[in-house]
Amino acid sequence: MNELAMMEAALFQLRAAVADDPSLLPIRLSADLVANAVQAAKDGVNAARVNDIDFALHDLMEATDDAGAPDAVISAIALLQNDVATLRAATALPPALVASIRELQAKLRVRASAMERAQYRAEGAAAAELPHPPEELRAAATSIAHALADAGFTTPSLDELLRPGAQLRYHTLNEVVDELDVIAGG
Repeated sequence: MNELAMMEAALFQLRAAVADDPSLLPIRLSADLVANAVQAAKDGVNAARVNDIDFALHDLMEATDDAGAPDAVISAIALLQNDVATLRAATALPPALVASIRELQAKLRVRASAMERAQYRAEGAAAAELPHPPEELRAAATSIAHALADAGFTTPSLDELLRPGAQLRYHTLNEVVDELDVIAGG
């Protein structure tokens, strides 16, 4: 993609602006992270790799804020931001998949909330049945996991939910919700 070449050019400008100034070393290190993410994307641009670039770019922006960078650095970062926005638009997850993710997250939150409330029942009282049984959640999660894998994402928490015989603990549900938030934007 042309954006990757443009990003490499912006990184070259950024490195030239930083030069060997020791006070700007955090920017240099963060720029190297962005460069590594861009290099990985050359093997094939997908939503997961664009997320990696975006994540590294956010680290670079934080380093820039902390170091009080010169204007040339800020200009190069603006170029990188524009290119990442273009890549993000080109590799965005389909709206139907994002809607499915949000629906699954809502079910997971309802079940987690019910699990939490179940801890505070009167002594000797029967436990209430939890909403959204594991089979229902696994059925909803299966197609999402396949679509995310096709988009290049690894989903260890979601995979744990899909594992046969896996226990759906409160923290597991929250981990899946958080993982999906990172992927779909939360």
